[in-house]
Amino acid sequence: MPHKLNIVSMTLLFASLTQMAYSQEINEEITENKVEIEEEFKRNKFALYTGYSWIPEGRDPETLEKKSLIAPTFGFSYEYWFSERWAIGTYNDVEIINLQVEEEEEAFLERENAVVLTVGVTYELLPKLTVSLGGGIETDSNETLGVIRLGSEYVLLEKNEWELSAALTFIHKDIYEIVGFGFVFGKKF
Repeated sequence: MPHKLNIVSMTLLFASLTQMAYSQEINEEITENKVEIEEEFKRNKFALYTGYSWIPEGRDPETLEKKSLIAPTFGFSYEYWFSERWAIGTYNDVEIINLQVEEEEEAFLERENAVVLTVGVTYELLPKLTVSLGGGIETDSNETLGVIRLGSEYVLLEKNEWELSAALTFIHKDIYEIVGFGFVFGKKF
């Protein structure tokens, strides 16, 4: 009987040691995975934008006839993510168009390939969906205007640190507004 008791005791001791070693391995794997997840968080994002700006209050530069205009728009942005949900960034683009906008009754301002420079905060509302709010200026050879920018991006494709997103932007300018829509091709690093 004492011989059987020793075998049972040795088996239980071996099982306990094995379980402790296995638990330690799992804890080390969890710690390693946690470190990997923390390392995967990229704080910087640089992106290029291509799209169109809809200008509902535009006027033809030659006839001054009021009509909605659509301008090809190109730009770039840089964001610094200081947490997983919040970022600060700069959003800049150029609208490739010459147009007139009405400042006051019968007083018009010409806009030629206006450059929009803004700074804002971005919040990740849902996974893959961000909203941003900021302000800045629109400038060209004629005049500089203040702007307020409200934007949103939805990530369509992700591969490693690369993203392709659809973007929608509303920009209120001192004299008129535009709505922008297009695609953002970005790299996180």
